[in-house]
Amino acid sequence: MAEKIVSPGVFTKENDLSFLQQGVADIGAAFIGPFKEGPLVPTIVNSQAEFENLFGTVDDTYYTPLAVQKYLREAGTATICRVAGKTGYTEKAPLLLLAATGSYTGALGILFSTSGSLGFASSSVSDRDGSGDFSIILSGSGLTATGYSSSIEYIDTNNIEAVFGTSAYGSNKAYAYTFFKENGFIANTGSFTLSTSDGIGTGSFTGSFNTTTASVVVLGDQKFSGSAGTGEACEALTPMIQSQFINNTRYSLFQIETVTAGNTANTKIKVGITNVKAAGTTNGTDYGTFTVVVRAFADTDKRKNILETYSNVNLDPNSPNFISRVIGDRKRSIASDGKITEAGDWVNNSKYIRITNLNENAPVQAVPFAHAAYQLPVNAGNYASYIPRVTFTTGSVADSTKYSGIDLDNNADNKIYMKPIPVSAGNGSNAVFSLDTICGLTLTSNLASDIAQRQFVVAFQEGFDGYAPNTNAADIDAATTAGKLAYGKHIAALSNADEYDINMVVAPHVNRADHSSVWTSILDMVEQRADAFFIGDAGNASTSLSSTVTQAQSVDSNYAAVYYPWVKTIDVNTNKLITVPPSVLLPGVFAANDRVAAEWFAPAGLNRGGLVGAVSVLNRLTQSEKDTLYEGKVNPIVQFPGQGIVVFGQKTLQDKPSALDRINVRRLLLTVRKYIASTSRYLVFEQNTAETRNRFLNIVNPYLESIQQRQGLYAFRVVMDDTNNTPDVIDRNIMKGAIYLQPTKTAEFIQIDFNILPTGAAFNG
Repeated sequence: MAEKIVSPGVFTKENDLSFLQQGVADIGAAFIGPFKEGPLVPTIVNSQAEFENLFGTVDDTYYTPLAVQKYLREAGTATICRVAGKTGYTEKAPLLLLAATGSYTGALGILFSTSGSLGFASSSVSDRDGSGDFSIILSGSGLTATGYSSSIEYIDTNNIEAVFGTSAYGSNKAYAYTFFKENGFIANTGSFTLSTSDGIGTGSFTGSFNTTTASVVVLGDQKFSGSAGTGEACEALTPMIQSQFINNTRYSLFQIETVTAGNTANTKIKVGITNVKAAGTTNGTDYGTFTVVVRAFADTDKRKNILETYSNVNLDPNSPNFISRVIGDRKRSIASDGKITEAGDWVNNSKYIRITNLNENAPVQAVPFAHAAYQLPVNAGNYASYIPRVTFTTGSVADSTKYSGIDLDNNADNKIYMKPIPVSAGNGSNAVFSLDTICGLTLTSNLASDIAQRQFVVAFQEGFDGYAPNTNAADIDAATTAGKLAYGKHIAALSNADEYDINMVVAPHVNRADHSSVWTSILDMVEQRADAFFIGDAGNASTSLSSTVTQAQSVDSNYAAVYYPWVKTIDVNTNKLITVPPSVLLPGVFAANDRVAAEWFAPAGLNRGGLVGAVSVLNRLTQSEKDTLYEGKVNPIVQFPGQGIVVFGQKTLQDKPSALDRINVRRLLLTVRKYIASTSRYLVFEQNTAETRNRFLNIVNPYLESIQQRQGLYAFRVVMDDTNNTPDVIDRNIMKGAIYLQPTKTAEFIQIDFNILPTGAAFNG
């Protein structure tokens, strides 16, 4: 409380503010939900650029990235909780179509069912128009026999991708996994035979064709169990990096893993191993050296896009250039109970990769000179060898810019292998790549031209999204669904306030009408933390006004607020008009309010409640409807002609009328509580004396005075003295304080009386 000044004069005092900033970091919102890619543990980002580098560009695929984008335009930091697949698909036994031309037999295609097992009852092939058309009737367990007419010629409009589709969620009985367009073996005229693989049944048919552009085709889906058999989302891995032959043995050395996880991690980057030098040729060390280059996946040898370079690393654990030490090998994971565990010894210096599965028993003279064979992206059983293999390219003395290894510049079919990998898929006909056997290189020469040829590129496989939670009630809300389990572990992780410092929680794909269990779990976590606010959604886009009010009246908490109705906005990256829940745009409103005013100002009204980017609302509210919503603890979103779309309410979900039934007061308390708790940590284990108590007062009083000066408090009082720190309290190793606050209120209802006076009446006062 400010000092009482009676007579005129100049009054000065000192406040030790240097102590205040030690425990206060930049605190932001936590966003829980699906993202296209990114790490699988809660991750702090400090800019939109950093967010998109880790979690992908923003589009209308999911609501959560849009919410983060709106928020980071106004705020400086956010905690991203990517809800990825908790379980995977069960891999189905495939229907493998085999094609034979003369003496050559190869895979024409692989079919997976989207429901039940798969086989064919009868089928026929004809060359009606010389374009490789065929017809096939699919049938099986859970399937109604359905006939399809398609083409194996990818330039045809009725090619297999067009007919079967490419989505596992499609309505067809199977869908196209990919085309092998480069490695096609069918040419000119001939006959081919289609038959099932083992485990499916038997059957075959023959036909003729006349085409020069037919290709090998793989039909399938991603009904995988995950690379480790768990079915959960996982990061991408290179094949095991291997050594040169040492005493006729090639040793496994290490693998490289992506920092981000999911299907897209397979095709985001690739890694080059270059400048390989033999042991004993560099600075007298017993270990050889090499350089690791992180390249964009889509670049070419002629136009490289180098993202990171780690020069002259080695495999010596005691060296400052040890590969794990230079690049990093730490990996965090999150258990179902939210506990964060960390493996690895060295901090991750790379934004893209880390080292894993390092072989500490490899010979000293071993250097990266090869890698294991790429795995098949489908499990084709005994017919795996029929699937076209990965092709390699080799460098040359004349062109030292050219990398050996998988040919991604000229053979698009190789990119088909950059996929999630089913359990026990095997390598098929894929071979080990090596600089010695395949490229004919050795480590004997120290000539710069020879060293320049010792470089190869390696790509990633195994990155997997898992079973991505949908937004329907059955997937997220039932007790044992993958969606609820996936959300649950992030909610549990955020409950640890020491690990994650946040002031707001948003989950745009969760609404109480459809996902009451998950929604309640988030609210319980926020209340347990008691230092964050939950911007929730009461219903979906179709939830009526009355049902929204019913949802709000079912909750009693001053740690959450809901809004109505949903709004339409433009996705700036796709320029598409999309409908989004209020929680997508509200975090940006809160952040803008805090930036121009403070947390204790209402994030509502024409001055600070505008929804930037909103185009229209799904329900233009009447005054009566606004009254119904506000009485029901739902904050209206109003479209004012000529003034935009505005939040016109700031109620929490608390039932009891008090100061805490308003958002600005609740957030004032959260802000004060978090600040004082953070700065007071530095007093723990200090002497319980008057001097220490005065240090606390020197922290709190100036801070509360600043809030009072910025219209957050009418008055305050802080007590920490002998009155509440009695000898028995001190003997229990406790230092007690009491803070009394009178929060300012907002003018939500402006009442103006117009008085009509008779002619000649006097205006008193």
